[in-house]
Amino acid sequence: MATRPLVTLVLTLSLVGTTTRSARAYCFTTTCDEVLACDGEPPPDECKPLGWRGRCMGFSIQEDGGGGLDADTVESLTELAFDAWRLADCGNGNPGFVAVNLGQVGCEKNQYNKDAGNANVVVVRAKKWPHPDTGHNIALTTTTYDPDTGALLDADIELNADNYGLTVSDESVDYDLLSVLTHEVGHFLGMGHSDLSEATMFAVYEGGTTELRSLDPDDVAGICSLYPPDDAPKETCNPLPRHGFSPYCRDDQPEGSCSTAGAPPSHAPHSGWIVAVASLLWARRRRRRSR
Repeated sequence: MATRPLVTLVLTLSLVGTTTRSARAYCFTTTCDEVLACDGEPPPDECKPLGWRGRCMGFSIQEDGGGGLDADTVESLTELAFDAWRLADCGNGNPGFVAVNLGQVGCEKNQYNKDAGNANVVVVRAKKWPHPDTGHNIALTTTTYDPDTGALLDADIELNADNYGLTVSDESVDYDLLSVLTHEVGHFLGMGHSDLSEATMFAVYEGGTTELRSLDPDDVAGICSLYPPDDAPKETCNPLPRHGFSPYCRDDQPEGSCSTAGAPPSHAPHSGWIVAVASLLWARRRRRRSR
């Protein structure tokens, strides 16, 4: 991996747009810019669908919160968002992946380190949204992957509490945080946008609703195709990032460190895991390369 460029894909969500139906249905993101792998429309051979090749990944919540959202609330709702996908009924079981909560972390940056530890982080941006050029973003998911294989290496979700009122209530709903997170977790796992307006992965979210909290049959078909139940890893699989886990950003880690040693996250990881060890402008994508 040291000599191969990694590619970073940014997925965002729009507030307005058309709600036309299409037979294309669910889609996966791929290694080719602006090329999706959709049901009934396979991509060219050189365009590999993105996914977690080990089918076992960790995630973490940035500990600061913001915008009236505390980290514990964000953590609880992120767990529910992952549950929507991992508990989907494929007919012969649940999707074949394991997602582990590795606890809260201090690092607030969207970054992937090839020479230091990492965390797949969910972070609230309450002071200043750092991506104004991508449009009306309610949230944004950035994934880093191997361009040769499509293997996902890192995924970070940023929530825009600077410009939007992210709410957690079932009755008083502005931009429903659980709906936002459920869509973004779909991107985290490798799902692209669906052309079906009923789908959670549809490329438009209109505030004031909680309908995206649960998956549409189109979303279920997609996640079951991307992670077939027969390929499920053991619950004791290793969820750590390729270069080790760290609750700290690159500049705060010991120089040159790429091990899993060091201080644990501020909150204990998911039960059973060792501490030494984890957009909603849905209409647009952006890439940048890292060497």
